[in-house]
Amino acid sequence: MKTLLKWFVPLMVLSLLLAACQPAATPTPEKVIETVTVEKEKEVVKTVEVEKPAERAVVRLSGWAASPEETALLQSILLDFTVENPDIVVKYEPITGDYWQQLKTSIASGVEPDVFYMDIFQFPAFVRDEVLLPIDDLMAKEGVKRDDFIPSLIDAFSEGGVTYGIPKDFNTLGLFYNKDLFAQAGIAEPTDDWTWDDLKAAAEALSDPANNIYGLGVPADPGRFPIFVFQNGGSIMTDDYSDTLLDSPAAIEAATFYTDFRKNQSGAIPADVGEGWQGTVFGKGQFAMVYEGGWLIPYLKQQFPNINYGVVTPPAGPKGEGNLIFTVAYVISRNSKNPEAAMRVINYLTGEKAQTKVLESGFALPTRLSLQNSEYLKTNPASSAIFRGALQGARPFVWGLVGSDVNEQMGKALERIYLENQPVDAALKQAAQVIRQKIAEVK
Repeated sequence: MKTLLKWFVPLMVLSLLLAACQPAATPTPEKVIETVTVEKEKEVVKTVEVEKPAERAVVRLSGWAASPEETALLQSILLDFTVENPDIVVKYEPITGDYWQQLKTSIASGVEPDVFYMDIFQFPAFVRDEVLLPIDDLMAKEGVKRDDFIPSLIDAFSEGGVTYGIPKDFNTLGLFYNKDLFAQAGIAEPTDDWTWDDLKAAAEALSDPANNIYGLGVPADPGRFPIFVFQNGGSIMTDDYSDTLLDSPAAIEAATFYTDFRKNQSGAIPADVGEGWQGTVFGKGQFAMVYEGGWLIPYLKQQFPNINYGVVTPPAGPKGEGNLIFTVAYVISRNSKNPEAAMRVINYLTGEKAQTKVLESGFALPTRLSLQNSEYLKTNPASSAIFRGALQGARPFVWGLVGSDVNEQMGKALERIYLENQPVDAALKQAAQVIRQKIAEVK
């Protein structure tokens, strides 16, 4: 008996100490069976069961902080995730300042976050540099299907049949129109069924140059003009981005149609009325129609709360519908030590529950296809039009590894047409020549 007590008492003390060391709010511990044997004719005298805390996977998440309100919303959703997934710790590390420079520096130093925002415009370079983790297998484990998302969005973050990111939100272009100006002109308001002919006729009827009122805003903007090329059956680049099609007949015809609005004084650029952005001009009632994204909705609410406006999808061209998609995805670093946990975080952030919360806040549009019939979109027609744009001939706002050069040359070509009266075909051919030189430099 003394021998038994000699072993049993310290063992009980050890058990009590281990129990007392358990944290109050940890995830459900895993059971670890520790067996202590007291030999008395080779039989087990005592077995002690000790609880050991489960290890928690750490996932670092980074993105840009768009606003304090959006940051607070994301943190709220991450808190919900932590409650439902106590075995994972998410450390949100927003990047202020130059997001891309700081992200690339962290990647070069091997200290990048597990999950981070990826803009579609930057996506090709990150795929080329093999920074991103292919996630198809992780999606399958989590039960995430590509079909759950708007096709044009999930396809935007895929390359060579491989998925690299789950789109978190998006924007397209809609035709914003001033209802009061339409009423004063006595013409019917735009619909989703409008064509280029309808757009041209309305712009002519709405314009009053003597009073600085123009039917359509046609800025020298590479984020607006390309949809006219798409609607005319053309493209800005080849599918593999190995060449530009900016000097193709389809692009030249589209540019002629686009720039003729200003030439005929049925349209104008913001500088014509002393402004830098057509969103402001629209708010002031000087442009009757503009092509802008969902970002214009909160701007008008804050800066021009009395404007009476509507939004429809862009009018179709000779070859059908066309639009641009501006989108951002959650991606996983190829060097992540906890890829499965990272995928669980992404799945939660892009799930219906979280995306509904973001949608109803008014900050962004959801990428889940199932939310196209949400109550919010039914009662917010402007946002609904922007959402529908992703389903109607939309293409990602991305031009390959020389995307910045393509944008620059498109903008310069339109400016030469507007400000120097350079012929449309000559302006686009000059731009295409420079773009081809840039492509050759990166090969």
